[in-house]
Amino acid sequence: MSASELQPENDKIPLSGRAELWNVVCMSLPIVVATCCRMFMDVTDYWMISLTGNTDALAAILPAQIIMWTYIVIGMGTLTIVNTMASQCLGRGDHRSCSAYAWQCLYLSIAFWIVGALLWPSLPRVFAWAGHDAEIQRLEMRYAAIAVWTIGPTIMAAGLSSFFNGIHKPSVTMVVALEGVVINAAASYVLIFGKFGLPAMGIEGAAWGTVIGTNYRAVRLTLALCGRRIHEKYASRDTWRFDWTKTLNIFRVGGPSGLQWCSDVTVWAIFTVVLVGTYFGKEHQLATNSAWQYLRISFMPCIGVGMALASIVGRAIGAKDPKRAIRVTRIGAAIMLSYMLMLSVVYLVFRERLIGFFSDQPGVIEIGAKVMVCAAVFQVFDALGITYNSVLRAAGDTFVPSMVFIVSHWVIVVGGGFAMVEFVPELGSVGPWIAASVLIVVTGIWMWWRWNSRRWMSIDVFKHDAAVEAAPVNA
Repeated sequence: MSASELQPENDKIPLSGRAELWNVVCMSLPIVVATCCRMFMDVTDYWMISLTGNTDALAAILPAQIIMWTYIVIGMGTLTIVNTMASQCLGRGDHRSCSAYAWQCLYLSIAFWIVGALLWPSLPRVFAWAGHDAEIQRLEMRYAAIAVWTIGPTIMAAGLSSFFNGIHKPSVTMVVALEGVVINAAASYVLIFGKFGLPAMGIEGAAWGTVIGTNYRAVRLTLALCGRRIHEKYASRDTWRFDWTKTLNIFRVGGPSGLQWCSDVTVWAIFTVVLVGTYFGKEHQLATNSAWQYLRISFMPCIGVGMALASIVGRAIGAKDPKRAIRVTRIGAAIMLSYMLMLSVVYLVFRERLIGFFSDQPGVIEIGAKVMVCAAVFQVFDALGITYNSVLRAAGDTFVPSMVFIVSHWVIVVGGGFAMVEFVPELGSVGPWIAASVLIVVTGIWMWWRWNSRRWMSIDVFKHDAAVEAAPVNA
């Protein structure tokens, strides 16, 4: 039974506790798989590069990816609000608006792509500012020069995936994402190692593999939007026109999230590239890069569950059923807390073996094992932050939470990280990781408090749409 089949025709009809849990699970599993697919692309590329034995390329790939993501996530964070718009429209019974919001994703992703291409000439200065070894800088630039072609498709896929999640069709997102992973892995393997008579391209092959995978995913989702079943219910072939009102609404509600995502990635870029790589060198950079692969395994599935929660909570809010939104949120929080607690134990017990999977250097293993201890501490609080930030976004409560995220990241991670480097340098890169752990604890508790303050109940994400539609009538 699918999640959409479980939903009652009238969303105010209560589901039993067991049925509600099953509904969350049915929505979450496909979205978790789809969300993790991009992670698998990056982790697969990282693993394949590790097999080449080129440690400079291994040190370069994560900073290059993070710097590219610093811009990409502005578009992704903004357009994922389509989940909120589509799910609330679904709860209101306004099916045409669901697909109309999806079409705005295509136009906005193209605009983000054009702006990103114009910013590309500034990348050499960004990598030079990081101060890495000359060879690592050269490899970072080679990767980024190709990865610029992933900007538009990645943002487009994020927006269209949010549409399908919002209308409770997560299986579409999952199938397309899995296809993209297979294509990316095959392309990366061929291009990195030089199979079928092609030259071995190393880190450049990894970048081209990601380009192929992301473009495939964007095209497939666009075709799915125009498919017969989606058109029959959501009139998707008729709502393709550009709509200023809906576009401005996406920016109004989703813009703060886009800025938050950009700030988060910028902070983590400074963290990995400067606080770790520049101050403590290649060995610490490799340790952080390796630990980061496991952190993706923890927070990416939770982000997927958070997207599923946003879809269900958004639909409940659109149907004016806040009690169900609260009930579903508690179930989702319990799922994520259980998952993160399990990983905390795994990271603590097997920390040295986990880092040793990517590197056989004793120094890297020792440093990485300490980072994994930090990860074991903050996992549960990360679950709180992801859960409640997701459902607040579903309610349209984006501005205040985003500002809290932005300020706390710069003060605690950047400010606190530099303080640890200055005053306790003997801790090495573990010092900045301690500051990062404090951030995750603080923001997790604050997001929990914000949701339970119930201020989100007074938010109407469509009030500006209603005002624009009513203006001609009043005139």
